Amino acid sequence: MNQFVLAFPLSVAVDEPFAITENVQVLADTKTLMIPGCSVQFNVVRQDASADLLSIFREHCDLTEDEEKALFAHRSLLFLLGNVKSMEDVRMVNVAISKMFDAKALGVYMQQSGTSWTPDAFYDLLGAGEYPMDPWIDIINSGETLYTLGLATFALPDLCISTSIEDPEEALLMVADSLFGDGIPAKSGSVVDFGDDETYVLRQETKTFFAKEDPEYNKQGVLRIVKK
Repeated sequence: MNQFVLAFPLSVAVDEPFAITENVQVLADTKTLMIPGCSVQFNVVRQDASADLLSIFREHCDLTEDEEKALFAHRSLLFLLGNVKSMEDVRMVNVAISKMFDAKALGVYMQQSGTSWTPDAFYDLLGAGEYPMDPWIDIINSGETLYTLGLATFALPDLCISTSIEDPEEALLMVADSLFGDGIPAKSGSVVDFGDDETYVLRQETKTFFAKEDPEYNKQGVLRIVKK
């Protein structure tokens, strides 16, 4: 299973302690970390600030003036790496992300999918937490087709759907949730039934958005969601 890579821009330098709670802090030489409220263990990497960070966040968030200033002035990045094997693990990591925000991390960049969220944007997308995977999945519009990016982290093929289908983005996210959370087989021919005449069939897709040499390429392929 591919690991997730979460990058948090911080207002402290790379060699300065970052306190997550009163009793838990990340030092310059910290290699592993457990965050209160989260049962998933993280590997830790700290790096200097990135000149490209603000442009990455602009792609996914409508930033306020204060958010832009803070991201532009960030002094280091704290990376948390790990694996999720169940939907409960995803919920736990979301708790850890929230703890990082409480500790004044300026946002989170999810490297495995390319999504980036300020705290407000993350909470807006997560909502009540009914669909905890939503912030983890990027959706790419190629014109006639929407593709997901990031499902390899969940040991799943990525998904695609025609933009002619009503609410295609919602369908992508709901099917992804069903495959990982409900255990529906991620293979051609599987049926995902949401009731109210909303039923989809998965078909093996021959076209992919990324070439094999691209780092975003999902070795498990792509499944197309077809309205039944």
